[in-house]
Amino acid sequence: MKIFQNKYIQVISALVLFLLATIIYFHPVLEGKELVQGDITRSLATSKEIRDFRATTGEEPLWTNSQFGGMPAFQMNTEYPNNWMKLFDKGLKANLPSQIGLIFTIMIGFYVLAKSYKINNTLSIAGAIAFGLSTFFIVSLEAGHNSKLRAIAYIAPIIAGVITTYKGKHLLGAAITCFSVALSIYANHFQITYYTIMVLLVIAIVYLINAIKKKTIKQFIVASAILLIAGLAGVGPNISKIWSTYEYSKETIRGGKSELTEKKETTSGGLDFDYAMSWSYGKMETFNLLIPELYGGASSGALDEDSEVFEKFRAMGYPAKEAKKVVEHLPLYWGDQPITSGPVYIGAIFIFLFVLGMFIIKGPTKWWLLGATIMAIILAWGKHFHSINNLFFEYFPMYNKFRTPSMILTIACLTIPFGAMLAVNHIMNLQDKSSVKKHLMKAFYIVGGLCLLFLVGGASMFDFSGASDIQLEKQGWPIDALISDRKSLLINAALKSLIFVSIAFGVVYAYIHDKLKSSVLTIGLSVLCVIDIWSTDKRYLNANNFETSKNKDKAYAMDTADKMIKKDKDLYYRVVDFTVNPFTDALTSYHHKSIGGYHGAKLFRYQDLIEHHLSKQNMSVYNMLNTKYFIVPDQQKKRNIAQRNGGALGNAWFVDSLIIAENADQEIQLLNDINPAREAVIDQRYASDLPTISLGGDNHITLTSYKPNELVYEANVQKDNSLAIFSEIYYEGGNNDWKTYIDDQPTSHFRTNYLLRGMVLPQGKHTVRFKFEPESYFAGEKYSLIFSILVLALLIGALFIEFRKNKTELEAA
Repeated sequence: MKIFQNKYIQVISALVLFLLATIIYFHPVLEGKELVQGDITRSLATSKEIRDFRATTGEEPLWTNSQFGGMPAFQMNTEYPNNWMKLFDKGLKANLPSQIGLIFTIMIGFYVLAKSYKINNTLSIAGAIAFGLSTFFIVSLEAGHNSKLRAIAYIAPIIAGVITTYKGKHLLGAAITCFSVALSIYANHFQITYYTIMVLLVIAIVYLINAIKKKTIKQFIVASAILLIAGLAGVGPNISKIWSTYEYSKETIRGGKSELTEKKETTSGGLDFDYAMSWSYGKMETFNLLIPELYGGASSGALDEDSEVFEKFRAMGYPAKEAKKVVEHLPLYWGDQPITSGPVYIGAIFIFLFVLGMFIIKGPTKWWLLGATIMAIILAWGKHFHSINNLFFEYFPMYNKFRTPSMILTIACLTIPFGAMLAVNHIMNLQDKSSVKKHLMKAFYIVGGLCLLFLVGGASMFDFSGASDIQLEKQGWPIDALISDRKSLLINAALKSLIFVSIAFGVVYAYIHDKLKSSVLTIGLSVLCVIDIWSTDKRYLNANNFETSKNKDKAYAMDTADKMIKKDKDLYYRVVDFTVNPFTDALTSYHHKSIGGYHGAKLFRYQDLIEHHLSKQNMSVYNMLNTKYFIVPDQQKKRNIAQRNGGALGNAWFVDSLIIAENADQEIQLLNDINPAREAVIDQRYASDLPTISLGGDNHITLTSYKPNELVYEANVQKDNSLAIFSEIYYEGGNNDWKTYIDDQPTSHFRTNYLLRGMVLPQGKHTVRFKFEPESYFAGEKYSLIFSILVLALLIGALFIEFRKNKTELEAA
């Protein structure tokens, strides 16, 4: 039909189909249900104080005391109003529910890249839908990795902008690149943005080699310079976010350096190698990209009543109902990662067509697709390919800031489907289709042969033993039955992949022999690709993952201990929950100012304190942190209770003894020996700048006003230059971001007791105020506004010129 040849109708039809696909997949949202996402549940808990303060005052607190005693909120729930990218990010999701909007945006991104290569519209739509439903993305969505998915959505448009620029459309390419980079950084997942930059480096190298061969170095340099400027301009709207994060990172476990001797050699401004490589993808596990259940699937996966485990539990005397509950949560995964919600399955048909594409696609596109894919797979191996990954970790700028190397397989999730669609599009444009036959056979032998190998020999290639099997066997689990089921999963998955590859091979084979029309080829392969991905996804995210809002909020319900603590009307105190691991628990932060928490970038000083004192139950340290309540289990009544800590030192106090520590090692060690109610420890670097301290005396200080970003105290000081200690976490930031005032006059404070704040107060009655005013945020917001206007102007201008150019060409035709 001619109407579908109109490019505007094609775009509209694509958007409609994307919307339909996401709505059908996530249909429970139409019933008012919500997806239960573990990380989002935790994030909402740890950010509750921030969100409540914003809703009440309209201000950004920028700091929260809800977890780890207090920390900056830059990487938690901070809004940057002068970054206009938030409006476009929201607009691209079309005000859809979160999970639908994220996947919808990912599909749009792939479609933009496909159309920049002039791929057939049907193929572009199918590739976009299947890409958006990539099992890795669906698993990430189930886990609540929303910011990661937002950043993934903009990888393809960034590449589209770069390729467009290298093809000579400088203004349009620069505009797309600039705008997409701005959106990518706004998504606030710097690891995905970092991986995107790595792909762009691969593309640049490929185009450089191509320019050298064709002697077009000048054109390459001009295009690269334009892209560099466009990329830097795209950073501009996010200056406030980046600047704040940069200053913050210098004091976190991700970017800071502990001053403790024991850690100086292992903290080089980044993560520890072993910690960073925890989620390394096994080399053989890479075949999960082709065969999803090769390694069992998820750490907690479900089987049906036909499984060996179900039959074994029934034989052991379990009622059918109880046996069914058991097989709904089985440790099916037996690979090298600590835990996983599912495989990185890209699609058997996509991989088959990608391999075919590597035989028939020519020019730079083939090489950057192949190079980026190989790079992603090798770096995903992490510790399993130590020589390469350690090289990157030690010498590649900022690479040691990130963990979970398996995440870089996101790149393969893009390059392989895109290469597959390019391959089919290439075949459709060939005059002599017979030239493809030998390459088609090679691709089928390679990919189909791998599927057949695992189908026939997979059960004998591995031992299928999981990390927890020994412990489970001691508890009476039928491990032999579990291993048998893992084998069955592999065989069934290999068979399914072989069938899909064979059908796809048959469709392409029929087309090149003129047995099928191009429309049947595109529609047939499109439907097959979507079914292939969709059927696998449903194992990992389906209607069972959705809950009503009421049930979803049960995670935050107060128990007996919470209700008791809430009766305390003091302005501010802290709580530790010993019914869980407090230093990996987020839910306590929903109701209380928690000593613990859940965050990947906590302050390194606080981590030192956890390791040296809090994890060892040093009550003196808990007291100096104003830990007023301990939540503990009551075994008799089978509930949690709150124990009040009479030793908590309150919000601030005066000391009558001062100990000077020679270094950080001595400072943290002395916390084992001092009585913090009477003694304080100060590093000699701060002590040298202090006036003569007056110790002792009848001094009093009380917190009179609490906000997360502002604390006000009233002090009555009998002796001049008395030393007050505050139970607040010390943080320097970029320029002493916590400003200090005595009677509204600026003053200074210093670090004491390794991570608390100290201040020398003059004699008399005074108002002491701490206010969090990071320059990186407030000055950064001004720059963000300027660059937001520039980026938007560039995009509108480029689109207008392109539209006028196309209109002129159509009129001339």
